[in-house]
Amino acid sequence: MAQTTPGQKSPAIEVAPLSARRLYARPFNGLVAIHVSRKRLPPGASTTPWVSPMTGATAFLEWMRDRALPLWAAQGVDRVHGGFFEKLNADGTPADLPRRARVLGRQIYVFSRAPALGWTGPAEDIVNHGLDALPAFLRPDGLAHYRLDAKGQPLDDRPDLYDQAFVLFGLAHALPVAADPERIRVIADTMRRALEDLRGHPVAGYEEDSPPSLPLKANPHMHLLEAALAWATALPTQDGGPWRDMADRIARLALDRFVDPGTGAVREYYDGDWRALPHGAEPQIEPGHQFEWGWLLTRWGHMRDHAGAVAAGRRLVDLGETKGVDAARGVAFGGLGPDLEPTDTAARLWPQTERIKAWVQRRDRPTSADERSHAEGRIEAAVAGLMPYLRTDRPGLFHDRLTADGAFIDEPAPASSLYHLMTAAEELAGTRPPDMTQGDQPSPA
Repeated sequence: MAQTTPGQKSPAIEVAPLSARRLYARPFNGLVAIHVSRKRLPPGASTTPWVSPMTGATAFLEWMRDRALPLWAAQGVDRVHGGFFEKLNADGTPADLPRRARVLGRQIYVFSRAPALGWTGPAEDIVNHGLDALPAFLRPDGLAHYRLDAKGQPLDDRPDLYDQAFVLFGLAHALPVAADPERIRVIADTMRRALEDLRGHPVAGYEEDSPPSLPLKANPHMHLLEAALAWATALPTQDGGPWRDMADRIARLALDRFVDPGTGAVREYYDGDWRALPHGAEPQIEPGHQFEWGWLLTRWGHMRDHAGAVAAGRRLVDLGETKGVDAARGVAFGGLGPDLEPTDTAARLWPQTERIKAWVQRRDRPTSADERSHAEGRIEAAVAGLMPYLRTDRPGLFHDRLTADGAFIDEPAPASSLYHLMTAAEELAGTRPPDMTQGDQPSPA
């Protein structure tokens, strides 16, 4: 592994074509570790260095590029009615289910970023296919319907806040490959203004519904922050002001209201004045969201030179690791109680990807060489926790839920999880578009 010093970002991973490599496997701690050796290349072939910082990460990136993306491009795209299928069955055939706006946005993102991982399939065509399906989701006010039937008719007129976040997120990443990028900017600006005008909360953030409904939730705001950062990065500096403002307001809401000053944990549910609700049937503290919020607040903190956000973000990641990972199974699980003891020990796929992202970020922004080394070990552990989810009879599919006793539930693979897998792959490969720097933008108020 190439050596780096604290504060220096580790090099991006370049995965060489399969024809240029020989793969072999051996058991390791009950798992199968994929090892790669270079074959002799013919004269004139590329000699670009191929960096493999860890075997598990390389195997995951290869699976994403060579198994998952080809399968979901072939089977997950609805060429008859438009858009994308919600799930694929165990044999790779699509499940006949209503289509949610969030999945449309997530799949647009996935295929917008697929070429950066080395996938050579028809990414631009698939992205524009997804964009062509978007008008059916849009309401007259500029927000998106929650879901449509397979023929494109609304099944639920409510504009779910979570879905707006992912439509915006997908559109930001589609901008470089969209057939009509100006149209994409207009749709996104209209949606952002509609959120401010129709869903703005009198204290901060956004209402869940119109008219307002309870509980208020942290999770949609997390993804709106992610979408705002994506737009602020995608646009020229002079055009990104409204998106930077949106990100700043959400980040401050998270620091002021979502992060518990006592435990340091982000809580999920709130009353109408943004006061945390008591623990109920649903976990108030989710380990996966500690990693995810930690990653986002650390990003925003470095972008905006906000030391408090960086400190809060790092504390969230440490909390997720120490309280939210089951050592026996090696996975991040579902929920914690107010005492930070486990309440939901089932482990979905997505928290494993958020754990990877958070520790890659820590590795790339360590405070010491020892911390970098610790982060590298956590990355290896997090990737090892993820890999069993990817071992299915049909390569490219994945398991979504692991029970407390270590068994995977037999169910269709949700398209929505491909977004989580891609975000983790981008962090590992170093292909995520670079964030703004403080010098590129005005300081937050």
